[in-house]
Amino acid sequence: MSVVKSCIKICLLTALSSSSFLSHGASNSELPPLLEISQARLNSSQHNGTQLNDEYALELSSSSWLSGLPSIGLSYLGSLDNGNSYEQEVSLNLPLKSLGLRSSDKQLKQLTQSIQGQQIALQGLYISGLLRQSIWDHRIASMKLMQLDRKIKLLEKLHTQQKILTDVGELPLANQLLLERELVDIELEQINLKQQQAEALSLFSQLTGRHEMPTKIDESSRPIFDAHSSTLTAFNTALAQHPLWQLQTLQQQQQLLVIKSQQAGERDPWTLSLTAKNTKDDQLDDQQLGLGITVPLGFSSALSQSELSTWQQAHSEQNLNRDRIYLQLTTQTEKLAKQQQKLLDQQVLLKRGLSLSRTITEELAKVKEQNQISYEIWLRRYMDALDTESRLVLNQVTQQQLHSQQLQALGISL
Repeated sequence: MSVVKSCIKICLLTALSSSSFLSHGASNSELPPLLEISQARLNSSQHNGTQLNDEYALELSSSSWLSGLPSIGLSYLGSLDNGNSYEQEVSLNLPLKSLGLRSSDKQLKQLTQSIQGQQIALQGLYISGLLRQSIWDHRIASMKLMQLDRKIKLLEKLHTQQKILTDVGELPLANQLLLERELVDIELEQINLKQQQAEALSLFSQLTGRHEMPTKIDESSRPIFDAHSSTLTAFNTALAQHPLWQLQTLQQQQQLLVIKSQQAGERDPWTLSLTAKNTKDDQLDDQQLGLGITVPLGFSSALSQSELSTWQQAHSEQNLNRDRIYLQLTTQTEKLAKQQQKLLDQQVLLKRGLSLSRTITEELAKVKEQNQISYEIWLRRYMDALDTESRLVLNQVTQQQLHSQQLQALGISL
């Protein structure tokens, strides 16, 4: 049974090399530059595709003083009784913005700029989510493949040893076939993992133009909440900075400012008229220049019921949308926090289980007799130890992934 002893030595050497997988990770993230690269690529692609529309949008502007286009009025009046008597008039009418409208327009311009800034931030958050998804899917698939490779190498060496024993009649053929079946199941799992790895790399390449994944992707050093505040207070503070929440708030402010301006009649222009008039008959030839202004009187609301109803409906939809966003973000954050706590609880048990499995394996290696039954028991215990170690490694990586998902849920970009 010297062959069995040599197999035991091989397995123990494999166990000694397994500790390197538990120390995998990095503290410094390489992700922020990737976000800038992805945004630059996306903006460049959009600019090339919609260049004419962008140029037209840049030409759009609003007058600081006029609320509409100037108009020219021409009139001619001739007498029915005296053919030599007539009156003609030319007027230039300028629709001026009221002081209230100019103030509202200034506020609207600032709000529009803020909305555009939040839309850019929301774009960055969306791209961050895609980047995080691709790199963590690739990392987890890679870790699983690495651990399956370790298991395959062990099973292949064991298969070689068992084939020798089967050929000389010391082991039944069923043992060898069971190992071959395990290898087939692992290869099937490898196919799915390699597909997941390829899909993640493809998404990453589309976003960044790069074909190699970064190695330093751990964001655990970035805090999620302020440690000195309560969970609810910290969540509300983080929510207030979320680009989607801020965008929703700014859009509501924009709608409210517009409707208040309409209600106050600020949208109705002050009309300044410059008039030139000529009156002529047999005895008179009179030329006059005049200046006039028309100012709307704000005695009541300038809104129609139709306009008011439309705004009330839009305002209600905005409030419902805010509630929906709040509930979605709250639910998602709580769900991720519970998953994180579950992984922490599992990690404690997995460490304990791994320690027990290794101790059992060592004890069985000391006391087992040189026969196939005790060897099979030892082998199964050793394989259980490998599986427990793999689960522990994946648990640690999944905790890092969940931390990134929590940052994403709170609107924190790379």
